[in-house]
Amino acid sequence: MKFNTVASIVISLCLAGDAQARRQVQQIVPTLAHREAVIVDEATSNASLVEARSSIPGVEAAKQFVTKKFGYIDGKDFVVKDTYSSDNGVTHTYLKQLVNGKEVFNGDFNINTDNSGNVISYGNSFYKGSVPKSNNLVGEKPGNAADAVEALFKHIQVDLGVSKDKVAVIEGRSTDGSATLNNIPNAPNGVQAVPKYIQNSNGELVLGWELEADLEENWLNGFVSSTNEVVALHDWVHDASYNVWPIGVNDPEDGKRKAVTKQGTPNTSPNGWHDQGSGKKFTTTTGNNVIAFDHRKTSDTVKNAPRAEGGKNLKFDFPIDFKKQPETYVNAAISQLFYTTNSLHDIYYAHGFNEVAGNFQQNNFGKGGKQGDVLYAQAQDGAGTDNADFSTPPDGKNPRMRMFLWDTTDPKRDGDFDNGVITHEYTHGLSTRLTGGPANSNCLNSLQAGGMGEGWGDAMANILRTRKEHNRNTDFPIGAYIYNGKTIRKHNYSTSLTTNPDTYATINEHNEVHQVGATWAEFLYEVYWNLVDKHGFNPDLTSGKHDAGNTLLIRLLIDSFKLQPCEPTILQSRDAILLADKQLTKGANKCEIWKGFAKRGLGVNASDAGGKYVDGHDLPKGC
Repeated sequence: MKFNTVASIVISLCLAGDAQARRQVQQIVPTLAHREAVIVDEATSNASLVEARSSIPGVEAAKQFVTKKFGYIDGKDFVVKDTYSSDNGVTHTYLKQLVNGKEVFNGDFNINTDNSGNVISYGNSFYKGSVPKSNNLVGEKPGNAADAVEALFKHIQVDLGVSKDKVAVIEGRSTDGSATLNNIPNAPNGVQAVPKYIQNSNGELVLGWELEADLEENWLNGFVSSTNEVVALHDWVHDASYNVWPIGVNDPEDGKRKAVTKQGTPNTSPNGWHDQGSGKKFTTTTGNNVIAFDHRKTSDTVKNAPRAEGGKNLKFDFPIDFKKQPETYVNAAISQLFYTTNSLHDIYYAHGFNEVAGNFQQNNFGKGGKQGDVLYAQAQDGAGTDNADFSTPPDGKNPRMRMFLWDTTDPKRDGDFDNGVITHEYTHGLSTRLTGGPANSNCLNSLQAGGMGEGWGDAMANILRTRKEHNRNTDFPIGAYIYNGKTIRKHNYSTSLTTNPDTYATINEHNEVHQVGATWAEFLYEVYWNLVDKHGFNPDLTSGKHDAGNTLLIRLLIDSFKLQPCEPTILQSRDAILLADKQLTKGANKCEIWKGFAKRGLGVNASDAGGKYVDGHDLPKGC
């Protein structure tokens, strides 16, 4: 799916002088001598431990096993935290230990069962000593979590930035005693606190608080005892520094370059961006989600094409002089492309484009789907100019993104620095893998379906470039950076019918997918601002939350791809979005969505009978 004419939004690395070394945190991991991993011998079958029913779900077989062999009772001694099945028929079930109704921070039990319900292996770190009779956490209320947070910050030598009595403690809705601690300047997203037990290295069970604190350059998960001792500490940020135009900045003319140190989240990229889970960490732009490389020489293969090198500190900081031709700063381009595509992987993963849905990863970590399909991202590709494209084979085969140079200016401009273009192209892979299922790459080929494939790319680019200062009166061009200040589409995206007059009937004038896509993306732009006006804006795109308008639409679009049929029409895709909202929010946003569509002629009485697109502006009852 090519990026007709010219379109791209710049993203590049931050100036070397702006980069700062990340705070180093010493990990603390209690040693558990009783931890065990067992492969069950077929000769000593565990059939007596599991009901003789081949149809028993894997999770039920796992629970029966731990109950009959170890005496642990579901809901009393453990809780199921996760379970999923791989394509080889093995179900993986993960338990967390409970003591007096509270979880044990490092009390884990994983059970692997085959498709007949037989346990084939398990790992166990449950506490086996005498269990305390009661929870004697000092104060028994989350307010004391402020002491634990203060102890954690003192341990890593970071000032709270506020006196302890000024910390706002908001008790959680659940009955587990959890709380969120806000008003901490150095933890702008707050600190999550949950009372739990932990096993220390002496084999003792200690009561205290599990804390999670996102400090931007560090993302800490630790355990502080009720006596304010830091018993465990992990940093979820993997060391690296990418000097780039970050997500939210469309291109070099839209904002400043910035040093970014985060490599995904524990959920979206558990080993960071430079580790494929094989025990080897890469110091180049090679990882589990993306391999980005210089492809000026089209004869180069993925194996021998040059990558950007970050060294042992993973510092991807390369100079750029835009007065010179892009070939002089190719390493900066590769680094930018690597950063942006990894960011898109994590954003889309958080909203449902994961392993079982057919995303792009070399290693799926046993979570289902077909692996071995890391994205090949080809910077400054020598195969063409003034374009970009994305190839999406079925799940398990490598997709390919080719980013070209643009000769609309002198010096040329590089599409690798245009986040909008990269987002547009990556979204082709998203919509193709989800529409019709991961194994079918042939469901977006008709004029309407292929057109919407182009439109979803523009729509996601608009969503991801939005910042808090933007509002429904903001107009967005696509590709202005690479196209010498002009949009590559006929109109800017706008809620003004004067600036962008497109309606459903406009499609009668179109005979090319990019034209249809621009009209479809305009419809989604109207829906977008209706949702943002209702729910607000959240710059955190990887939390998986959908309580803000921008993140909600990302989720609804991804869900709609899974719901819609192969080769959907525009009316069917509209209805899939409404159905997605019904499933996700019980239709709480029905009227906002309908009003956005109806404004542009896609109301309940819109028609495509006989191949003619007829505007309809009517709303359903209740709106």
